[in-house]
Amino acid sequence: MAEAIRQGDVPGIQLRRRREIPLPLEELWPWLCEPERLARWLADEVTVEGGVLRLKSAGQREERAERAEIVELQPPRLLVLAFERDGWGASTRLTLRLHRILDGAEADVFHEGFHRLPPALSLPVWEEHRKRWESALALLAAVVEDASGR
Repeated sequence: MAEAIRQGDVPGIQLRRRREIPLPLEELWPWLCEPERLARWLADEVTVEGGVLRLKSAGQREERAERAEIVELQPPRLLVLAFERDGWGASTRLTLRLHRILDGAEADVFHEGFHRLPPALSLPVWEEHRKRWESALALLAAVVEDASGR
């Protein structure tokens, strides 16, 4: 059964994913920006070079090389990245925002700009990232829970 499109999703243009994580906002923040922690939930390998994150992952068909340049940084609540993959020819904008909630924090992912990719890529890449962010946030919640012993 296909996953339903959610509020905030515009196929081929933007997507939004949110996940409550039972960890205080200040403790969750390092999981969004420290390479060794990012490598536990977002990519197989993460390095940082002068404000640019480089991510490598073994995809279903081939290894992915991605680049994310920091556009805006407001610890411990906001990280905005110009996000691209080799072969895209354009970048998308990825906004990671943390919101304080009663039992911890809500991780809010807003990924937009898929329409700037070549027409043959915009919808397939959007769909891939829609699934990717859902599973990545679920993995983040599990990894954080395991690491914190909560």
